[in-house]
Amino acid sequence: MLQFSVFVALCTRIQPGLEQKIVLPRDSYLQGYFNNVSEYLRIGPPLYFVVKNYNYRLLHIARASLIPESSYIAKPAASWLDDFLVWISPEAFGCCRKFTNGSYCPPNDPPPCYASKDGSCNLNGLCKDCTMHLYNDRPSTAQFREKLTWFLTALPSADCSKGGHGAYTSSVELKGGHGAYTSSVELKEWNYSSIKFSYISHPPQQVDYVNSMRAQREFTSRVSDSFKIKIFPYSVFYMFFEQYLDIWRTALINLAIAIGVVFVVCLVITCSLWSSAIILLALAMIFMDLMGVMTILNIQLNALSVVNLVMAVGIAVEFCVHTPHAFSVSSGDRNQRMKEALGTMGASIFR
Repeated sequence: MLQFSVFVALCTRIQPGLEQKIVLPRDSYLQGYFNNVSEYLRIGPPLYFVVKNYNYRLLHIARASLIPESSYIAKPAASWLDDFLVWISPEAFGCCRKFTNGSYCPPNDPPPCYASKDGSCNLNGLCKDCTMHLYNDRPSTAQFREKLTWFLTALPSADCSKGGHGAYTSSVELKGGHGAYTSSVELKEWNYSSIKFSYISHPPQQVDYVNSMRAQREFTSRVSDSFKIKIFPYSVFYMFFEQYLDIWRTALINLAIAIGVVFVVCLVITCSLWSSAIILLALAMIFMDLMGVMTILNIQLNALSVVNLVMAVGIAVEFCVHTPHAFSVSSGDRNQRMKEALGTMGASIFR
């Protein structure tokens, strides 16, 4: 019972996930890549907050970034409007420019300026700055309508990293006619999710991604309930780690179904409730021991391990059902039947 209690306590410490290095060959070139990511990378993937019918940057995200240990959010959110105002400001020299004919002129490194013979549009005087006449560092209505379309088509480059193409092209929808553009009701505000990379001393684990997704969903749920708005988080790793949010429930349901079927079959075959209950108890103890060993060997809980645990039900039955059945068909009192069952069937099983 002491051993069983120890393994019950250990099985609750199984971490969900599947390390990429385990599923790869040891001589794979990706092993070095994942080792470098674990050793040197201290920032997580981009995290997007999709807000509907609420065109305002949420201050709650900035507050949550102050406690990255629990929120897994490293920095305050930045919206497309923030980047647009930086892109159009005079401080961002080389971002907002136009040709002499009034059309948008990209920075010097991307085409068409890079493809010119001298390698620069400025040398020929083809482009000039278009961030003049800003009022209190803000564009006028006409400038906003004109320059927003340029910002959304501007490619990020070494000269100007604030280009909105790619980051906001599909997340800011322009509506209206005759140049009367307004932002869409669905905007994506983004920040960088820490996944605790900057705040833990050991390399990031799979459980950090799972905890990050769970914490961010709880955060957006609280914000949605408080402001009565629709908001949900998204990151590139969600599609791969969403399964681990319910992996424990999935594993327990599948194991319960498998063990329940074994109990019903044993009850029908042996016609003994006590024998079926003893088999059920033995199977439960075996699986507690197996999951405790998984914790000791650092085997994570994922789809592969769940399948193996369910398959182990059939293997474990082979070592549990024969002895109770031999006991039930033996004759004599309890002690005689126990000796006969252990002497005939038990010897073969224990070997």
